[in-house]
Amino acid sequence: MGHKKYSYQKTVIMRVFSSFLRKIRSEHQLSQEGLRALLNERSHSFDSLDTISISRWERGINTPSLTKQSEIAEVFGDDLFNIYSSDADFVEESTYFIQFPPYVKSDKTAHPYYKNEQYHTKSMLPDHVNFESMLKLCLMYEGNPRLFPTRQEITCAALLPLNLVSAFCSLKQLVGHCLFCKVNTKALFEFMNCSIGIMELLNVAKQDRANVLVVLSSFGVSPQIDNHMMSVYLNQLATDKAIEYLSFSTCDNKLKQKLMQMKIPMFKVKPIEYQSKIIQNYSFIMSRSEVMANRNMLMLSVIPTRKIQPTNVGI
Repeated sequence: MGHKKYSYQKTVIMRVFSSFLRKIRSEHQLSQEGLRALLNERSHSFDSLDTISISRWERGINTPSLTKQSEIAEVFGDDLFNIYSSDADFVEESTYFIQFPPYVKSDKTAHPYYKNEQYHTKSMLPDHVNFESMLKLCLMYEGNPRLFPTRQEITCAALLPLNLVSAFCSLKQLVGHCLFCKVNTKALFEFMNCSIGIMELLNVAKQDRANVLVVLSSFGVSPQIDNHMMSVYLNQLATDKAIEYLSFSTCDNKLKQKLMQMKIPMFKVKPIEYQSKIIQNYSFIMSRSEVMANRNMLMLSVIPTRKIQPTNVGI
């Protein structure tokens, strides 16, 4: 399969949004002045907006920031995921972004057993025969003592809210994983503040309506697999309209650095004492609108994960 060497999605973003803007104006029978007045009334972000700017947006000469695009979409009961996931060019470029992240200078990895060959992903439920062993490997990598339940606490029913997706290379070695669950905001903040533990969090997740997707671990041995794992839960968030927030609770410095590279502000750092050591637990939280207004996260969310090419060989 041949791919163009994409450099940046700005041209496609301008085209997609200009098409959306013309469409909603037509559907709601709004003039450019009418749209300006409506946006001005709904948000102070558009206090200085004029019809000249709207005209330029509609003609694809320039485009507002994704944050403002998200606000405009919400005014009309839509969101950026719906707008951009329906555009084949944007989805194709986003898929390419996973395979060839722009910040990676070489396709070679220094990993001892993964050499950029084919890999496959597997989603496991707690009743899967290998779930407990895979979960232990993920928790060992994450190194967060708050995620280590006692042996007596581990039952299929207790772990049911957890979602575990693992990536394996041809040698059946684990080369990536993501671990996440859906909870409510009250339980999440209690967990972040160490008021409740992981099993109490999962117990609440089984009982109450969930509006937060919380990521407990996310890792890939290469940038491609790392992005693939992230796209799994971002796509779940994007397609589940009940989810209002995305959160990360991690002790993994690599994930923390990636999130900060993506300009996601840190919410809290909580020191945890474990085996005479102090481990830092990093928490991040952002609204659904903020997720969609983050270019990298938007790109990763629009890809149906079943369509991701599980390799960069021959592409």
